[in-house]
Amino acid sequence: MTINHHLDDSTIVSFAAGALPAAFAIVTSAHVAVCPSCREKVAQAETIGGALLDDIEPVALSQCATNNLLEQLGAGDKTVERPDEPGAGTSAAASQDKVLPPIVSLLIGTPISQIKWQRAGRGISTHQIALGDKAASKLFLMKIAAGRAVPEHGHTGHEVTMVLSGAYNDKCGRFACGDVADLDPDVEHQPVVEASEDCICLVAVERPTRFKGLLPRIFQPLVGI
Repeated sequence: MTINHHLDDSTIVSFAAGALPAAFAIVTSAHVAVCPSCREKVAQAETIGGALLDDIEPVALSQCATNNLLEQLGAGDKTVERPDEPGAGTSAAASQDKVLPPIVSLLIGTPISQIKWQRAGRGISTHQIALGDKAASKLFLMKIAAGRAVPEHGHTGHEVTMVLSGAYNDKCGRFACGDVADLDPDVEHQPVVEASEDCICLVAVERPTRFKGLLPRIFQPLVGI
C-alpha cells in the first residue's frame, strides 16, 4: 500500500494528546495503523508531550478534583459505544474483514458485505456508525459507485476522510486505499470515483457538509451528512 495523502500535523498532535472527538480519533487511528509516516509523527508528538509534562511543576489535587477526574474518565469509556445486541457481528467474520479497519468492524459488528446502506443520492450510499448520544462528531461509511461523482461541496467544520477501497480524484489529487483527506472549512471540492471499482470511505465530520446544488441540500437532512 502506497500512501500519498497524510494527516495534518494539527490532527496528529490532537490525536497524540487524546483531544480529538471520537469520530476523528477513530479515522485517525485507522489511518495511523497503515501509515508508517503518520505513525512516526504520532510517536514523536507523544514523546514531546511527555517531555513537556515532565517539566511542569506538580500541583496537589483536592479530593473533589480527583473524584471529578474519575467521573470524567468513566464517562469517556462510553464515548464510543458498540451497537446493541451485535450477536455474531463481533465474530471472526467481522474482525477479519479485508475492507473495514478492525476498530470499525468492532463498532459496526458485521462484515461490510452485510452492511445495510442508506441511499444518499444517485450512486451514493451511506451507513451511519453509532458513537453515542453525546458524541460531538459524526462517523459514517460512504460508498460511491464506480465512475460517479459526489456533488460539489464544502465543509462547515473539520472533516477527515479515509479511503478504504477504490479511488477518487478531486482538485487535491488522487486518493486511493489508505489515503486521507484532512480538510478544513475553506476547501470546496467534487470527488469523482474512478471507473474501475466502487469507492468506500470512512468519514468523520464535525458539522454537516455544505452542498452547493439544490437537490443535495434538500435531501441532506434525510441522509444526515
